[in-house]
Amino acid sequence: MARRKSGRPSKSLWSQTGPTPRLLFGAFAIAAIGLLGLTPKTLFGLSIAWPYAALWGAVGWGRVGLSLRPMVILIVFGLIQDISFNAPLGCFVIVNLVVYGFSAWIASMFDVMHEPLVAVIAPVLQFVSGFLVLWLMASALEDHAVRATPLVAAFLTTGVIYAIAHKMFDLGRAPGQPVGQAT
Repeated sequence: MARRKSGRPSKSLWSQTGPTPRLLFGAFAIAAIGLLGLTPKTLFGLSIAWPYAALWGAVGWGRVGLSLRPMVILIVFGLIQDISFNAPLGCFVIVNLVVYGFSAWIASMFDVMHEPLVAVIAPVLQFVSGFLVLWLMASALEDHAVRATPLVAAFLTTGVIYAIAHKMFDLGRAPGQPVGQAT
């Protein structure tokens, strides 16, 4: 990190960026990963578990509370997922919004920005809830328990990538909140 003449570290460009550009950048990243997911996902004959990228936004964007713009983006991504996975319209919308709401609820109950244990456990619980809702909906629609192995593999891929790139989905502060109020 670069240092100013006063000896204090200078703030990065990302930390000075407001929630709207962060939201748009995260949405672009989710859309790019989603488009790549429409291509064949095999490497040397092995199937690759593709992440559910919209859940990254649901978990990360929910950390600052409920807001209309992230919800609209998550609804659009959910509808696109429904179409690309041949799911009934609204299935992935529900999953995305449940995880987003759960993330916002946990953020309102705990200090997810400054408590390391909560910052690690909360996303895990949120991803588990999303995949559990997805599995329950798929099982209910199929009238039998669907195989959980592909969902567990996608859950692990989603979680590992989020652990690496979680800053990309951090809005920094709630929309409308003045700069410097939250980190």
